[in-house]
Amino acid sequence: MPDTPERMVLMIDDEDSSRKLVKLLLGRAGFRVLTAPNGEEGLVLAKAEHPDVILLDIMMPKMDGHETLARLKRDPDTKDIPVLMITARGADPDISLSFRLGAVYHLDKPYETKDLLQKIEAALLLADQDTHPPTDAS
Repeated sequence: MPDTPERMVLMIDDEDSSRKLVKLLLGRAGFRVLTAPNGEEGLVLAKAEHPDVILLDIMMPKMDGHETLARLKRDPDTKDIPVLMITARGADPDISLSFRLGAVYHLDKPYETKDLLQKIEAALLLADQDTHPPTDAS
């Protein structure tokens, strides 16, 4: 599905099974996948590796996904990376807060693989448009 096989996705989720599953699914789809078990490690990886998209779980111990997202968006090195929030708790205030903090999409667990891939592809397209704005031919 990705335009190039080296598009990189960072999955930040405290659930080992979720990280393994996403790594397998996205790897099969041609993505390079990095994973982090918590927000702190995710921030370090995001800054060091600068992934094309970040998948971020909301409910995590120590630093939850919203705090991680806020820190990503404050850092000049990571602020432009599109972030897709993933949660088992799809309450409206969580969704609203995710978007206010800068997430581009929100996906409820459990999700279909095709939905995840479509949202990642859409986030990549948005990011590409932001980094390569259309030129005015007139």
